[in-house]
Amino acid sequence: MHLFFQPDPKVFELDEEESRHCTKVLRLTSGDIIYVTDGKGLLQKCRLNIGRRNVTYEAVESSFVPKRPYNVHIAVAPTRKAERNEWMVEKMTEMGVDRIDFIVTEHTHRETVSRVVNLSRLNRIAASAMKQSQQYYMPEIRLVTEFHSFIKECAHETRLIAYVPDNHLTDHVIKKVKKHSNTILLIGPEGDFSPEEVILAINNGFEAVSLGATRLRTETAAVAGCHAINLAELL
Repeated sequence: MHLFFQPDPKVFELDEEESRHCTKVLRLTSGDIIYVTDGKGLLQKCRLNIGRRNVTYEAVESSFVPKRPYNVHIAVAPTRKAERNEWMVEKMTEMGVDRIDFIVTEHTHRETVSRVVNLSRLNRIAASAMKQSQQYYMPEIRLVTEFHSFIKECAHETRLIAYVPDNHLTDHVIKKVKKHSNTILLIGPEGDFSPEEVILAINNGFEAVSLGATRLRTETAAVAGCHAINLAELL
């Protein structure tokens, strides 16, 4: 199934990048059938019309794909390299994530945030990953600069922070996920959360969890955590 992304369901035309992929890569022609999603659950079966300057389509069938009965929200401190953040967004989108917040923490290198978190590019990567993995919902991606207010405003049913205290008596994240719940998982930066940030999170209903026996890079931890939450819903 050839799946394309058009966020405005009232526009029956592919953008320049999608048009190029349609004609130059897939080599589709007028009359061929494609599928188009708006990233909000709408799925349209469409007939192509390839013009000289644009690629349009007409919808022949429309349906709405309901969301899954749980929500995965990953809040992660950005790494210092843009390509690692991009890889992280791509992989979490493929696995299934509803929202990604890049959070600026005490140990985050603030001077690099605007360079390594390019929301426009990250959304394009997420759209591509959504299509590749045959999904119909785009994750929401945000940059959060106020850690304290963000923590205090969280109202998720399941609030987790990937943090292993000195006593190492922390359960794995997969044991703490409640079925069909809204789960948020906090992932710290290189250098981890500060003690004050951990205390703030715990005082606001977050529970410390482990991601396994080995020490993971930030981007690996985020992907592992996303996978664990999805897996817990299947067990």
